[in-house]
Amino acid sequence: MGVRKMTILKALTGSIEDLPSLRLHILLTKEDDVIVARCLDFSVSSHGNSESEALNSLSDSIKDYLGHAIEHGALDEIIDPDEGKFWEAFRKSELQDELLNIKENFDILKTKKVKDVTYA
Repeated sequence: MGVRKMTILKALTGSIEDLPSLRLHILLTKEDDVIVARCLDFSVSSHGNSESEALNSLSDSIKDYLGHAIEHGALDEIIDPDEGKFWEAFRKSELQDELLNIKENFDILKTKKVKDVTYA
């Protein structure tokens, strides 16, 4: 079996509707001719022909994964961080997005002093 070529599309964060403080780390990649969506926190992945299809499929997979854990009393074992190479790709994509955001807002940074820093 040959090595699959992976292209990073984007890094996203998500949450579960009733648990907004639970931050999920999602990595979208293109592998061969399919879009793969991975939830790095749970080592759950799914795929589709488009980003939205892959993300919808991933949502279903996460619901099934958590439902199975609840049904079997395995909540202590649900956090299963995915492979390091995917976390590295996620962080790289996030940093590229931040750099782009800074570049897009350069004029604001150049003309106004940074007055305050807030934390979420």
